[in-house]
Amino acid sequence: MSVAISSLASFSSLDNPRSLESSVLHPASQQSDVHPLTLERDEKNLGKPDLSLVRTQSNQVNEPNVADYVPYSRFGTKSKMGLVMQCAFTGFFSTIAASIYFPVLGVVQRKFHISEEQVNMTVVVYYIFQALSPTLMGGLADSLGRRPVVLSSVIIYFCACVGLARCNTYAQIIALRCVQAAGISPVIAINSGMMGDVTTKAERGGYVGYVSGFQVVGTATGAVFGALLSSRWGWRSIFWFLAIGSGACSIVSLLLLPETKRTIVGNGSVTPKSIYNYSPILRLPPVRKQLHLDDPDYQTLEPHVKVSLLAPLGVLKIPEIALLLFVSGVQFATWTTHQTALTNALGNKYHMKVIDIGVCFLPSGICTMASVILSGRYLNWTYRRRMANHKAWLKTQEEQLLVEHQDLSKVREIMLNDSYYVFNIYRARLEPALITLLLSSAGFISFGWCISVKAPLPAVLVMSGFSSLFSNSILTMSMTLIVDLFPARASTATGCLNLVRCALSAIFIACLSRMARKMKFGGLFTFLGCLTACSSCLLLILVKNGKRLTFERRRSDEKHAAKQAAAKNDSKV
Repeated sequence: MSVAISSLASFSSLDNPRSLESSVLHPASQQSDVHPLTLERDEKNLGKPDLSLVRTQSNQVNEPNVADYVPYSRFGTKSKMGLVMQCAFTGFFSTIAASIYFPVLGVVQRKFHISEEQVNMTVVVYYIFQALSPTLMGGLADSLGRRPVVLSSVIIYFCACVGLARCNTYAQIIALRCVQAAGISPVIAINSGMMGDVTTKAERGGYVGYVSGFQVVGTATGAVFGALLSSRWGWRSIFWFLAIGSGACSIVSLLLLPETKRTIVGNGSVTPKSIYNYSPILRLPPVRKQLHLDDPDYQTLEPHVKVSLLAPLGVLKIPEIALLLFVSGVQFATWTTHQTALTNALGNKYHMKVIDIGVCFLPSGICTMASVILSGRYLNWTYRRRMANHKAWLKTQEEQLLVEHQDLSKVREIMLNDSYYVFNIYRARLEPALITLLLSSAGFISFGWCISVKAPLPAVLVMSGFSSLFSNSILTMSMTLIVDLFPARASTATGCLNLVRCALSAIFIACLSRMARKMKFGGLFTFLGCLTACSSCLLLILVKNGKRLTFERRRSDEKHAAKQAAAKNDSKV
């Protein structure tokens, strides 16, 4: 007896990730939110084997009629890459706003006659508001749509940059840095949500990697831009540069950025009703034809999500998610501290000019960009490989259970109610992270001691690049996993990641000057390196137990929802 069970895995991919439309299929006649063949629709599918295609009275599987189905997303490969470029363009101004400022910390300190701790506070407040804003705005993007929140974010950022270019007091810098961060930081979380809207799990790692990789071009080149601009036209020119760039970005987004939220446009074929969600590009005949706007797939619309500013707290209280966010946050905070320390060391210990300091950020920036892009490609490859192995293993397990029980319905019940048969998405996404994080921890320790003993500059830059190469891969891995777990609330969930990593960065940078004075850079980064190494070992818990915890939580939520529904019906009676 052989039963086709490729659909048993809750994370299986029924589409060809290289195909033009990534055809995860939805039946044209299906009106429910989660269709048996749709494994990307809702986080409710997570942690449950999908046995809906297995006939309980037959050993055959119904062959779907291709004409009755529509793709998971109407955005083709070229359209998705265009969306990647638009997301990266907006995300670029979020990442560059932090790094472009590093080379001029000393200049600002002298200009306003403030201490090193005070000038570091202009970085700290940026990260504080970069942590808080996506947590609130991500929920709005998940309910009101991606496009209006992106546009408002870029416009606020533009106004803040103009203000920073004109400010004359330290207090004004602090206040406007808060507004600047609050304005632009949500786009990072929203970009992840947009990728979740239009991609399947089999291809998601690559697209998230592309977006993250292009976004960190800002990190890679920001310090160089900052050094060049400030050396030629003064420190204010960096904010004029950001204002001009973000102004152009707002115009491009206004004209070309489409709405992708599945509660509003489904798989992209439904025309948005609100003017705020409607993009002028949808008027073009080729776009209308590709997205099937004249023949929309209304069945792909998902239920609307209520606006909830407390939604991120619901994500943070999930144990496996909190653990993942802590590990990623500590790693990012250590990397950010290393960036700030590099600025201080090059200026105070090596007595370098601003333009030279900017060039010294290139190794870490380039390695960061390579890290996130390669991580995304690796995630796609390992997902496909592990999924193929999992399907083969499931088939073997099913045959063994059929021999033992001689009852297909009993086999179905067993496999549906045991997390043992669920595909381990945690292992697929996080297994290589432990090695990379341990290597980055060793790199940070070496970096700190190189600064302490005033080692030759090439040694400092090599260790900075080495640490960055292995440190930032966890961001792509964790972001992809979070979108996998919460596709319908991707912006909210990714905003939680941003909250933790930026909050920890603010704490680390606020303590940097005092800790460096007490412990020296060698002792400081030895402490941080050991902290990141120990925290990265927590990933072993997720790799081993993550799928079970998620499976049990889903079952508990379903039972609780059933009880609430029953109580509501009783009250009506």
